[in-house]
Amino acid sequence: MAQPTEPRKYNGRFVYKYGSSEHLEWLKPIILENRLYFPTPRQLNDPAEARPPLTAASMNALIGTLGQLSAEAKPYLINKGLARHAKILDFNARRFGTDLVLDRMAQSLYPLLETFHIYSLSKRPDNQHLWERYAGKHTGYCLEFLTFQPAFEVRYSDIALDITNPAQFRPFFLFYKASSWSREEEIRMITHRSPDATVFFDPRLLARLILGRDMAPANEETIRAWVGERNLPLTIVKET
Repeated sequence: MAQPTEPRKYNGRFVYKYGSSEHLEWLKPIILENRLYFPTPRQLNDPAEARPPLTAASMNALIGTLGQLSAEAKPYLINKGLARHAKILDFNARRFGTDLVLDRMAQSLYPLLETFHIYSLSKRPDNQHLWERYAGKHTGYCLEFLTFQPAFEVRYSDIALDITNPAQFRPFFLFYKASSWSREEEIRMITHRSPDATVFFDPRLLARLILGRDMAPANEETIRAWVGERNLPLTIVKET
């Protein structure tokens, strides 16, 4: 598998967010408070989100990385203690093997990656897959935003994170998904290590609200009432 590289910045004019009427209340703070909720990886629908497979260039490189991480975690050890600890790490790593060591490292790493928050968007308002899957089979809605910055394209390719390569420590892997998700044409924004998953946006960035062609009249009425309370006008159209 390939190793992740720096993500591509999205340069399109608009981005789109599909939503279902099942949770229509999630739309209200976007319209009236200019507020977006950035979920954690575990709140998204891909169980592999922010859990890249780990690899190592070699056993020796893996032992070196373990030694460095251990030394940073135990700054109180003097030289003799570090040397003894390094021997124990070397012995155990070779005894248990690369796969088991990487599995243990993954169990420690993945919870840390939950500190990221991800907001998923898409490239166009006429993606039938997204209308079906995320907008309740055309009973939901699609929001059109002027492109936020920074926003980056998701690449659809299998990757692995070389835990022994410091160049791989940057979170480029967050902009990769398996090829089976490619129909989503995803653009994403990411925040990091914030206890508050709420992000406010300039209300002028919300350009248009597209209602699904099969939206229930009561839901359409509710949405139009919210838009009527908004300080800035917002264009509402119906999906064709």
